[in-house]
Amino acid sequence: MAISTSTQQRISRSAAIGTGSGVGHDPAASAPAPAATAAARVSLAGLALGGLGLASAIIVLSRLFLTWRVSSHAANRVSIFGLKLSYPAANLDAIVVMILAALGAVVTARAVYGGLRELRASRRLQRYLAGQALVPLHGALVIDDAQPRAFCAGFVCPRVYLSTGAVDILDDDALRAVLAHEAHHAHRHDPLRLAAGRVLASALFFVPALGDLVERQQALAELSADESALRAAPDNRSALARAMLSFSEAPDSAGSTGIDPARVDYLLGEPPSWRFPALLCMAAASVIILLAAIGLLAARLASGSATLALPFISHQPCIVVLATIPAVLGSLAMLLRRRLGRS
Repeated sequence: MAISTSTQQRISRSAAIGTGSGVGHDPAASAPAPAATAAARVSLAGLALGGLGLASAIIVLSRLFLTWRVSSHAANRVSIFGLKLSYPAANLDAIVVMILAALGAVVTARAVYGGLRELRASRRLQRYLAGQALVPLHGALVIDDAQPRAFCAGFVCPRVYLSTGAVDILDDDALRAVLAHEAHHAHRHDPLRLAAGRVLASALFFVPALGDLVERQQALAELSADESALRAAPDNRSALARAMLSFSEAPDSAGSTGIDPARVDYLLGEPPSWRFPALLCMAAASVIILLAAIGLLAARLASGSATLALPFISHQPCIVVLATIPAVLGSLAMLLRRRLGRS
């Protein structure tokens, strides 16, 4: 779809006015910025806790392979109704290591899955944007979308995008303020920071502090972008407020998250009341370190043995085949149902 003539004229008129600074440059980067400092601290704390959790998971997983002995011969056997079955044998320490290693495997799997999910979502968005008729405006790119939108996208090289709906409803000052706001997101690589936080919080689901940190990081990232826009031009305070109000009151904005009260208070001149959650971070780090220490200490006394040989399966192959038939048929039925549903 091509951008309408009226919108093109609006873009040309806005481009002729100028924003005073390009999107790729953060005009407030060299000045003291409390919100930006707070956002950086929260991001660093989240990454540190997430890295500590992933490292602990990998360490405990490595202990599992060192404490359990797996052989091809069944050393432990039991006879049930004339059938000889093999079973693993382990002391309490080996069981503890196995449980913690299972938790570490879940953490690792969730981290990999979360990372792949973020990459797929980013690629879908990039493919959508690549199919648009993009029009440059002050370093940003305008897409043909009647819904008013302004966002920053891209992990490696983030870019700022505006919709034609946003260009149509914003006045020139509000448009410049929104561009300065999104320029800060691009300068700070906020899409990558927030995606990494979401992945780590999802992987370490048993550490609730990470989820709180990601939410605070999101809120502080918005306050930091507002702060950057205000330091670039003091008149942007009212312009940002008008932009927020225009976005929230636009028709067909059912997916809008509404107006953030913290951002409104900041635009009204109230300093953000925020303190670094030191106790929360210390509690989260203590939980992770405690679990890793238990795994390492238990691994020193752990002793477990298991076998890959299954006499029941090797001696009774017909029974095993008969037992797997219902599972195979059920899987085929589910697969066929999904394909019919898609078609």
